[in-house]
Parts: sequence; C-alpha cells; structure tokens
Amino acid sequence: MQTPVADAVRIPSATLAAKMSPLSHNSDYSRYFKLRQKVYLVNMSAERNRMVYESLSGVVTSSGTDSLEIMVTHGGEDMHGDGVGVATYKLTSEALGSGIQVLAELTGITAGTVYRFRTHGTLEMFQRRDVTRVELSAPIFQLRGNFPLAFFKKEWMRVIDHLHNSGVLPGLVLQETQINLSVGGIGLTVDTNSRPTPLSMFFISLDEGLPVCALAEALWERGLDEGLLRCGFRFIHILKSDQERINNCASDLIRKSGGTHLDYTRNCVLMDKMVADGRKP
Repeated sequence: MQTPVADAVRIPSATLAAKMSPLSHNSDYSRYFKLRQKVYLVNMSAERNRMVYESLSGVVTSSGTDSLEIMVTHGGEDMHGDGVGVATYKLTSEALGSGIQVLAELTGITAGTVYRFRTHGTLEMFQRRDVTRVELSAPIFQLRGNFPLAFFKKEWMRVIDHLHNSGVLPGLVLQETQINLSVGGIGLTVDTNSRPTPLSMFFISLDEGLPVCALAEALWERGLDEGLLRCGFRFIHILKSDQERINNCASDLIRKSGGTHLDYTRNCVLMDKMVADGRKP
C-alpha cells in the first residue's frame, strides 16, 4: 500500500450564506447561473431514499429570474421516479469565486435531457476548500457498458439488495488495483482498450464488510505512455453508509502518514442538505 496523499482538488466545502430576499420573486438567480455553466444536481425530494446520495450533472442552457434549464449529462425521462412537479433538487455550482447552491423544483423535461427548474428560497454561497484523497491498492471491479442511467440505477438497486440479503455476488471477481479514492469519486489507470464508458458501476473492497458499490460518471481521461489512460470518475449514486466507510478509510490512511484529514460533510456537493438545514434547532 502506498503512502496516502492529500490531493488539492478544489471543490466546494465550508459555507457562508449569501443574503437574498426570502421571496423567490424578489431574487434574480440569473446573475449566478450563466449559459454553459457546469451544475451538479443533488436529489432533495421529500420522497427520496434518505440512505442514498443521488446526484446528476449538467450545463445551463437557459437562465431566467427564477427559472433554469439544464441539459443533464445522462438524461432520460424514465429515470426520475419522483416525477415532474414533485422532484426537488439542490443546484450546486460556482460563481463570483465561490460555491453556490439553491433549491429548485423540477417543472418539466424536454427531449429527455433538458430539465426545467423553478428556483426559490435563499441562494447560499460557500467557501471552497480542499477535499482529501488517498492513494491505495484495493480489490475492485468496474462494470462498464453503454447503458442509460435508468438501467444502471435498476442494476445498482438489485445488487445492493442482493449483497445485503446474501452477502455475496456470484461470479464477481475483484482485482487488486492502484486507485486514488475520496468520498466523491475514484481515479485509476486503465488500458486504452478498456476506455471508460460514460457511466459505470464500481465495486471496491475496503474492509471486512461488503464491497462498496457505487455508480459513477466519467469526468476526465488523460493519455499516458504505453497505451494507458488515467481516468477520473465522480460517484453519483452511493449509499451514505458507503460514503462514511470511504471517509473512514481515507481518514485512517491520512492520519497514519501524519497528515490532517478533512471533514467531507462540509463539502456541499456531497451532502443532500442546505447550509441553513444545519442551523435549525
């Protein structure tokens, strides 16, 4: 096992509140969301499974005073059980040198990929901080395929149920692999013949418990020598208990090397709550 390191990836963490009118019609959100701006969507629906962290990503295609249209990277009308008019998301992005987030209701879907939102409430701004990542060797398996998100989500649910009922997955063979890991995602080197698909499912053995199982989207890839690719993935569907297991693993490795571990719960992108939620009595 290699010595863990803290990778200075700049993503939102600690928070500051941006003071805006509590009345949505008095707040112009368009100044904070520009065309082609990258946005992360975190499921905040009242009926969501609160044991699961669920996220999407997309880019702004239209921005109004209290409305947004976002082209979702992995769209599909059949992937939202909550439905139009019911689903609520936290939209997280960057503006004015800080992280921003605001609640929004899903009001419509066009062509399966363009999601229309009505933004409301207080827009929160938060300070950007580092996120802790560790380098380690761990048994993993990556399930790749050019399948829609709806397929992967259904398969993920089936796998989670099977793991927790029987404790094993027949035929699943994990291979020892050098990885870069954090609560938010994973990085690894692959052969060019195993180029990542847009979505994949990772199985990661970290301790004596069941393998961590997470859906991930491919974020970036970089060519290396000898036909190799370095790839980065973001976890978009994962049990919160597995987030905690990854956090504990990273914390142990960092502290053993004499480093300081950073609290992932201060990373707004990784939490399905607003800053104000933590201040309520």
